[in-house]
Amino acid sequence: MEKMEITRQDVVEAENKLFSAQLVSNVDILDQLLHDDLIAVAPTGQVLTKKMDLDSHKAKTMIIEDASTFIDEIKLIGDTALSIVTMTAKGKMMGTPLEGKFRYFRVWKRFGDGLKVIGASFMQLP
Repeated sequence: MEKMEITRQDVVEAENKLFSAQLVSNVDILDQLLHDDLIAVAPTGQVLTKKMDLDSHKAKTMIIEDASTFIDEIKLIGDTALSIVTMTAKGKMMGTPLEGKFRYFRVWKRFGDGLKVIGASFMQLP
């Protein structure tokens, strides 16, 4: 039987891989890391899907010019993990300049082919 529990290192590696893919809009890697049934909430309250996220990267409507991340917290619960990450970023979303600190909350779950984000939300910090 496969080990399904997640370790802190698993989450750190997945977060770093996700961040690197977001920086260069690597849709193939993002497609691997985001679950097909992903549901996320944007700072505006808009509900986002995996398709919407990938489409924004394909269309280059979300451009990250400069960014860094810090993992604030990871909670492990069997085959699921909760992560809180702070990103300092500068870029554009749908042509609108965006700059500041953002806090992400993600739910990671282990599947046969690796960790995937199944839920997320993010907000801009004051």
